[in-house]
Amino acid sequence: MNVENIAALSAMLIRAGFGEGIGYRLLQRVCFNPPVFILKERLQKNADVLTCQLHFERSGIDFTCGYYDVSLVKGIVMPDRTIGNVHLAELDLSMGEIDWRISVDDKGFRLGDETTWKREKAIAQVVNQLSRLSVTEEGKYFADALKLKHWADAGLEDLVGNLNAIRAKFEISQRVYFIEGEGIAVDEAYRFLLNRWMEKKMQARKRERGNENQHDNTGSTGEIAGKGLLQKKKRTRVKRQPNR
Repeated sequence: MNVENIAALSAMLIRAGFGEGIGYRLLQRVCFNPPVFILKERLQKNADVLTCQLHFERSGIDFTCGYYDVSLVKGIVMPDRTIGNVHLAELDLSMGEIDWRISVDDKGFRLGDETTWKREKAIAQVVNQLSRLSVTEEGKYFADALKLKHWADAGLEDLVGNLNAIRAKFEISQRVYFIEGEGIAVDEAYRFLLNRWMEKKMQARKRERGNENQHDNTGSTGEIAGKGLLQKKKRTRVKRQPNR
């Protein structure tokens, strides 16, 4: 391994805003000497979550990091309301209290004793509530948001399915390049993604208003057509009988 190369990469990434511990996480992968690899970093920005995937490639005995893909998921906060007999804020709280990672230790599991599988019982109740919530379009939006918030990094894809389709609804992404050892810092990328998120939100609101106006215009057109037909009927002339 080229220790100087690892030190230079670590310094570059730290300047870009990644934590001091990234050097060791980098070393844990470089020691396998793979041709390419991805290092995933998760950064908390207040209630928001930044996920960065740093792409590394081997060239001779050295490794280079040409770019990283950064994605922003805005802080997901459930409103204090009920949909389909499911209280959103309470469901969010219940999901936050569960350790979603699969454990290999049974810790004295006995099927006849529910106290030894409280976690699994709580999960079954949550999954049932998510299913009920997903019946309506509005409820499904919040159910998807909760799945992304609590399951995205839990390694449950084989049980809950691929979350990428859900992630696309709530996530903004951008690729950031390193040129000659320097690149856009994570904080700058975060501000850029925040601006894009605001634009996306404003565009969604415009589309909603446009759909509402179109619906109103359709209704008005129907009313006008109805009135026109009524007036036409009133103007219909009565055929006179011939004089005898």
